[in-house]
Amino acid sequence: MGDPVDAGRRAQMSRDTLVDGVEIDSLEFEDASDVRERSSIEARLGELVAGRYELRELLGHGGSGAVYGATDRRDPSRGAVAVKLLHRHLRGADGHAARFEREIRALQHVAHSAVVRILDSGRDERGHLYLVMERLEGELLVDRIGERGLDVRETLELGRQLLGALGAAHDRGIIHRDIKPENLFLTDAPSGSIRLKILDWGIAKLTQPDTAISFQTLDGLILGTPEYMSPEICRGMPVTAAADLWAAAAVLYHVFAGVPPFEEDQIGRLLIKIVKEKPVPLAEHRPDLPPYVSAAIDRALDKDPARRFATAAELATGLATSAPIADLDWD
Repeated sequence: MGDPVDAGRRAQMSRDTLVDGVEIDSLEFEDASDVRERSSIEARLGELVAGRYELRELLGHGGSGAVYGATDRRDPSRGAVAVKLLHRHLRGADGHAARFEREIRALQHVAHSAVVRILDSGRDERGHLYLVMERLEGELLVDRIGERGLDVRETLELGRQLLGALGAAHDRGIIHRDIKPENLFLTDAPSGSIRLKILDWGIAKLTQPDTAISFQTLDGLILGTPEYMSPEICRGMPVTAAADLWAAAAVLYHVFAGVPPFEEDQIGRLLIKIVKEKPVPLAEHRPDLPPYVSAAIDRALDKDPARRFATAAELATGLATSAPIADLDWD
């Protein structure tokens, strides 16, 4: 459910640049309203945000905001950055502004290499929110799955980085609540290995009181993307860190198996299936996988949170039984 490009409008998207869950460049629009919307957003090109960030190109946009490639006039040595702004007509909408602020606060308080890095944020001279982030090069995991996939080593590396970042967030009392392939971005690493960036923290939930991170979410509402929502979220129960771990396991299952744990065309039937049925054991899709990998993912997808791994670190260890937890790179 993020504010980036809606899944139904992803007809033509190539491997380009993406920042904060917004796909870049090769966007095809469905109707005249889309063209008008893009025209309005592109009209901002050339603007100076907060007196320093010059908007140079439109990288992408979604339902509530747009991301622009920009240069920092005060510090040109930064190189290209990405600036996220709310759409003008939504600036006075409390819900959209609150979500934007929530995302900023979450990014400010989760320091991990697998979380998109925030460079600056605040309100400009007119009181409008802005968020400045590192500009990423690479591809969405959902596109990688559909094109050439990942091998076993790459998938386990993806899991290690994903669980490291979730562990860092959970330690700060922050639950992402929308882990899915569309929110996981693979950047280009100089070594050729994959580097993960988790995007779209707009529906994150704070679970621990902290005066430094005081933001609220709408408890009682079902928030997330159905294929990767845990059984407890589907039931409308209070969300805990266990929901993120279930979603992470569902993503890894999808990467290994080529299909998510549960599939159904109708959302209502999909939610019922997640709550009541067991997924096909991963080993039936991938008998070549090490047994401990399949067993760890199957356990992490249990209906009962009490029978799953208690923490991201425990699940990471289950996926890499040959490596003690102290040897895992959590940075």
